[in-house]
Amino acid sequence: MITSNLRPVALFALSLLLNACFYPPRTQVLPIERTQVELKLPYDLALDAVMHVITAHAYRVQANDPTHGIIEAQTVKFTPKDADCGIVGSAFGKEAVEPTQDSSAVYTFHVKPDGPEASTVSVQGIFATPLRVPFHPLSNAECISRGVQERKLLKEVEAQAAITRRPVFKTGPVNMAPAQK
Repeated sequence: MITSNLRPVALFALSLLLNACFYPPRTQVLPIERTQVELKLPYDLALDAVMHVITAHAYRVQANDPTHGIIEAQTVKFTPKDADCGIVGSAFGKEAVEPTQDSSAVYTFHVKPDGPEASTVSVQGIFATPLRVPFHPLSNAECISRGVQERKLLKEVEAQAAITRRPVFKTGPVNMAPAQK
């Protein structure tokens, strides 16, 4: 049995063991020049190349504003290699926050014309995951991108841009079948 003099010490020691903390992400936000590419494509075809990559990944398009060149696409898949979500620490050690099936990654693509035959495409990833810290209410952790997915997506946009062309329509006589009576 714990004596009354030791009871506060025992409760304090127990609270230290059960106490857990959240340490926010330490990764620095990427400068814009590391998440953009120049394409030798007119604005409309650059938008088509971006949409092709989004469709190929089966991302859900949340917003598509071709007038301003903004496309937002969402997925639930990302890993700690893609984004720093912080660390949960306790008396038992520290662990990186792992994304769950309820996580979200939103990629915002900005397409800007750069003359009549060129465009600039940039992408920014916003990552979030539920944060479960023992003995604390459930909250949401906003993660900081490491730039991995943005660079990968931009390489795919560049590859798609290299093969994107305007459709070619053939001119000439049109064969019309006689009308059926």
